[in-house]
Amino acid sequence: MNIEKLKLLVTTVQKLSLARDIETITDVVRKAARSLTGADGATFVLKDNNMCYYVDEDAIEPLWKGQRFQMTACISGWTMINKKWAIIEDIYEDYRIPIEAYRPTFVKSLAMVPIRTIDPIGAIGNYWGNKHSPSPEEMFILQSLADITSVSIENVYACNELTEQNKSLYDIAFLQSHQVRVPVVQIQGLFNIFNFEDLQHPDNPEIFRKLKTVADSFDEIIKDITNMTSKLKFNKP
Repeated sequence: MNIEKLKLLVTTVQKLSLARDIETITDVVRKAARSLTGADGATFVLKDNNMCYYVDEDAIEPLWKGQRFQMTACISGWTMINKKWAIIEDIYEDYRIPIEAYRPTFVKSLAMVPIRTIDPIGAIGNYWGNKHSPSPEEMFILQSLADITSVSIENVYACNELTEQNKSLYDIAFLQSHQVRVPVVQIQGLFNIFNFEDLQHPDNPEIFRKLKTVADSFDEIIKDITNMTSKLKFNKP
């Protein structure tokens, strides 16, 4: 691998490590896939149930951005189903290619790699306007990029899940603390009807003094819970 490609791959890894949403990942990957292999086009595909969703692309001419195809009707689906890459030097001579979908495009040759080989969640495709057979180095780079991409996507999903859990915890704690605080405030209000000095009078039952202490203490605990849940709301991953 030449030094320029190595630098680009390292930069790409750094960008992906900081990505916090799928949009950022697709933007980084589509550009890197094309540049790293000198392709005329690159596309980023995600598995959507039994469909292949062509999320984004970077190409000299439009390809299939925003479109969905059956897994069994496109080469990206074949790559995910078989869990291995595909190299097609001539798209018009390969049975796996839906010719009518490719005919309006510039594509003559392609290489497609799965994003995660154990249980693919997508694919990255590279396309050439002239007949081209990618070298082992180019395929290694493309598959490495796909493997890095899979980790980045999993990190984003994990962060999103934690954020949703935090939000749920906040909502529950907020609701509970406010529901509980209502009767506590009512109890305190009842005590305020009385003069606190009168509550200290020896003729007043001891239970009143204890109830006042407990109500005040309970109110402080609820305030602490409310403060903690407020911090939880804003400290998102």
